[in-house]
Amino acid sequence: MLSSVALGVILSGGSVIDLDATLLVQLAIFFTAFFILKGLVFTPVMRLFDARLQATAGAREEAKRMEEEVAEKRAHFEGELRKVRAAAGDDREKLRVEAQKLARELTEKARHETVATQKAAKDQLDRDTAAVRERLLKDVPALAREISSKLLGRSVL
Repeated sequence: MLSSVALGVILSGGSVIDLDATLLVQLAIFFTAFFILKGLVFTPVMRLFDARLQATAGAREEAKRMEEEVAEKRAHFEGELRKVRAAAGDDREKLRVEAQKLARELTEKARHETVATQKAAKDQLDRDTAAVRERLLKDVPALAREISSKLLGRSVL
């Protein structure tokens, strides 16, 4: 939907843009404005953008360096932690073996003490039994006479 003026210009075969002296004035105004704005606005803004880019690039480099340092320290720490865990596992195993050995020794000692106590008790019981038998054997004739006397109702010599 072209305007009627533009449609009239196109149909008449004429140009939409007139090339005359005002074009040179317009170009002069454009370039003058461009160079003034370039010096006052564009260049300082571009310097500001570059400075910001440099600042963020420096911060990015610093952050990257710090991340690498953290990764290196983490790897070192994890390696040390593995060593400590391995050493702790070895120590735990040694202590477990020593505890088992000590438990066997204590059990064996208790067994020997129990056997010795049982033997001493059995020997004492055997001695006591022999002493009681001997005493009873001495008392058998007197008891036999007493029982006979009671059964017979008279005294037996």
